Amino acid sequence: LQMPLRLMWDQNLTGRVNFESHLQFTQVVSTESIGALRRATLRDPTYRFDDLDATLGDGSEKSLTLQNLDRFNVQIRLDQGDLTLGRQSIAFGNSRFVSPSDVFLPFDVRTLDQEYRRGVDAVRYQASIGDLSEIDVGFVMGASAQSQTSAAFLQARTNFQGQDYQVTLIDYADQALLGVGVEGSLGSSGYWAEVAATQGSADYLRASLGVDFALNAFSLVMVEYHYNGPGSEDPEGYLAAQEGVAFDKGGVYLLGRHYLAAGVQAQVNPLLSVSGQALMNLSDDSAFLSMATSYNASENTYIDVGYYHFLGDAVVTATDLEITQGSEYGIFPRSLYVSLRWYF
Repeated sequence: LQMPLRLMWDQNLTGRVNFESHLQFTQVVSTESIGALRRATLRDPTYRFDDLDATLGDGSEKSLTLQNLDRFNVQIRLDQGDLTLGRQSIAFGNSRFVSPSDVFLPFDVRTLDQEYRRGVDAVRYQASIGDLSEIDVGFVMGASAQSQTSAAFLQARTNFQGQDYQVTLIDYADQALLGVGVEGSLGSSGYWAEVAATQGSADYLRASLGVDFALNAFSLVMVEYHYNGPGSEDPEGYLAAQEGVAFDKGGVYLLGRHYLAAGVQAQVNPLLSVSGQALMNLSDDSAFLSMATSYNASENTYIDVGYYHFLGDAVVTATDLEITQGSEYGIFPRSLYVSLRWYF
C-alpha cells in the first residue's frame, strides 16, 4: 500500500519571477519485509547537488515513509528568454515510449505513478529564435557539482515545412551524446524518428522509430521500435550490462537490445478514459503488458484502476559468481492496482 501526499507551492514573486516548490511524502506499508526498498534509498541521488534524506524517520520492517523534494526553483522571465535556477524537471527527445536522448532520470515504463517526473538540480536557459525555433542550454549539477556526477546540455529545435527537428548535445560522466530527431505527419498519421550516439568510456547507439494514427475522433494507436545498444542480446549478459555508465548516468533502464512497443488510448466519454500498452523484448521474447482506466469522479477527484502482466522465462539461476535471470520481464509478478487522487 502506498499513500503519497504531494505539497505544491507555486508563487509569483514579481511580474517576472516565479517560485516553485514540490515536496512529496509517501507512506509505504507492506505485508512483507521492504528491506530491498530501504536499501535502494541509500543510493546517492543522481543529478542532485545535495538532497534530503530519502526516508523520514527509521520506519519498521514492513513500513517506511519516503520524502522527495522534487521541485525547488526560481523561474525568471528575461527579455530574450527564460532562466530557471534550482531543482526542476528536464526531458529531451520526441519518442513516445523510449527516447534515446533522454538522459536525466526518465521514467521506467513500469513506473506506476508518472504524473511528475523526478527533478534534477540545474541552471537552464531557454530562448525562442524567431517564431518556429528554440534553443535550450544548461548545466545539471550532481553530487557536490563534480564533473563525474554533473552534465551540460544544449538542444536546438526548429520547424521546417511542417516537420519538427531537434539536435541534442549532452556531456556527462566522460560521455558525449549527440542526438537528432524528427517528427511530423504523413497524411492522417504521425511519425517520429530519433537516434542518439554516445562516445566516451562506453560507446553505444540508441534509436527509436514510431508511428501513430487515430482510429476515430476519440482513440489513438501508437507503435514504436527501439534499438538499445547498451543492452544485451542474451539474458546472461543482463547483469553485466547494468554495471555500465549507460545505466548509472545515461538514463538507460532496458536490459535487452531490440524492443517493440504498442499502445492505445481512448476517451470513452468526458469523464472516463482507458489505455493499454505492451513492451516486448524481442531479444528474449519477454513482455510487459499494462491496462488502465481513469475516471473523473468529481471536479478534483480521480479514480484509477490498472493491471500489470508480465510474460517470459521466470527462471533465476544463482551460482557463486553471478545471478542470471531467464528473461527481462518474466521474473516479475502480476499486479492489480487501485489509485485515488484528490487535488486540493
